[in-house]
Amino acid sequence: MLLSAILVAFLAIISQWWFFAPITRCMTYPLTTGIIVGIFMGHPMLGMLAGANIQLVYLGWINAGGVMPSNTMVAGIYGTALTILSGANPKLAVTFAIPFSLLGLLMVQIYQTLNSFWVHRADQELDKGNVNAIRWLNYLPSFIVAFVVYGIPAFCLVLFGKNWATALINAIPKELTTALEVVGGLMPALGIAMLLNYLGKRSLNAYFIIGFFLAVYLKLDIMAIAIFSAAIAFLVFMSQTNKKSTSSTPSKKKVKRLTLNNRTGVDEEPLPTSNFNQQNDTIDSANYKRKLSHKDLVKTWLWEQADEAAYNYERLQALGLTNMMIHPIKKLYDDPQKQALELKKYMVFFNTEPHMVGPIIHGVALSMEEARANGQNVSEDDINGVRTGLMGPAAGIGDTVQQGIFFPILASVGASLALSGNYLGPVLFTVVFELVIYTIGYLLFMFGYNKGKSSVVQILKNGVIDKVTNAFSIVGLMVVGSMAATRIAVRSPLVWEVGKSTMKLQSILNQLAPGLIPLGVTLLIWWLVAKKVNPTWIILGIFFFGILLSYLNVLGVVS
Repeated sequence: MLLSAILVAFLAIISQWWFFAPITRCMTYPLTTGIIVGIFMGHPMLGMLAGANIQLVYLGWINAGGVMPSNTMVAGIYGTALTILSGANPKLAVTFAIPFSLLGLLMVQIYQTLNSFWVHRADQELDKGNVNAIRWLNYLPSFIVAFVVYGIPAFCLVLFGKNWATALINAIPKELTTALEVVGGLMPALGIAMLLNYLGKRSLNAYFIIGFFLAVYLKLDIMAIAIFSAAIAFLVFMSQTNKKSTSSTPSKKKVKRLTLNNRTGVDEEPLPTSNFNQQNDTIDSANYKRKLSHKDLVKTWLWEQADEAAYNYERLQALGLTNMMIHPIKKLYDDPQKQALELKKYMVFFNTEPHMVGPIIHGVALSMEEARANGQNVSEDDINGVRTGLMGPAAGIGDTVQQGIFFPILASVGASLALSGNYLGPVLFTVVFELVIYTIGYLLFMFGYNKGKSSVVQILKNGVIDKVTNAFSIVGLMVVGSMAATRIAVRSPLVWEVGKSTMKLQSILNQLAPGLIPLGVTLLIWWLVAKKVNPTWIILGIFFFGILLSYLNVLGVVS
């Protein structure tokens, strides 16, 4: 058990200490960490099932602009560990995980507050010309904080928690255990509803209903529906692409994007692209004496994967991005004092989607740094102006596509496979998700460097982004529809006598349309989310009404 405690503690540390994103990115997701905790604790199947059940609750929880609505890292790791320690039904994992996720919000506040101190120390070291100090300031202090805040509690939970966890489960009456399973069956509706509130558009909402009833009536599994929806999305995309414009007037259509100033995904006017193209971006690099090689660019991209290692409330990604720029700045300037001076401009507040679309900004910055080092008329304010101007649009596109579309589609498929006992579920989710986002991120990083700041203008102006987003939204809505039909695992056991006849509520509902209870629950919670009801209150309501309706024999779990 000591080895298990050490391994789970290390997993808990790197779930928040993002020292290298390709390793740590999916450690924020219960679907990935559940099976890893299970392997570490000798119960891989139970760990996978617990993690998949927990993941369903958090399908629609999107972290944007430094705001974390719930700590899914703590929920997945701690909730799975407690499920294994107690030997509980994996459906109960959700009820264990949610309290931990709320406690985890306090943990992340402590972590990101303490990390703010290292930023000021980095300022002081750059004033001294000590460039190399940025490296250890980005990694070591944040590791120590993650070790104390995340690692030690996880270690203690696994090493000392078995007896009290088992005693806790044994002390729960059978009726309450059943009621908590009902709560677990209802809870995925919250994640689905939050995702629908984000993806849903009046013109596309019908695809959710299509996905739901394909699963209910035709009994199609989620993979079949994903393939079917992808074909539909492709046809819609091609139809929109080939449609000729009837007007030369630029569209004023509002779009739904997450940015630093719009963290809820509400509709907003599209960002004007003309502001980014106010001067000639063409730079003749034939006579550059200082050039960055392809190898230098790859190294910089790899260093960029640690841009959130010391993520903090004061300047968010600033310290990590300064660490990223050490290598190219050293290649462009020989004088250590000059290197420190050039790096100072990156020690300002900065935050964007870091892995998929955001890297294009860093590629643009590198092209401008190279021009500046070779005597071109590129000022410090020019570089930071472009970075600051682009971080919002890049975050809007990146968070929309990555967290709002790619993740829920892949996580839904992965969780469904996992809940059917297939180990490929979390493996395929993790591998495909990371392969997609880091391949796109690498290509956009190189594209940004090669094209300069006009590259983002090209992407924003051509209108393809909205069409691609709509196409993926169709896939997402149909997949989520099938999830609502199959993973909100509640039914009604209510039976009453009418004369000599026995009436079963579930049978009556099935004659109207199968799956009406899961559909009704989803639509109700979707309505509450749309009305801006705090998710914490919704969670408490699910607990209260789930337990109440279970005791009244109105709701039960699907066997």
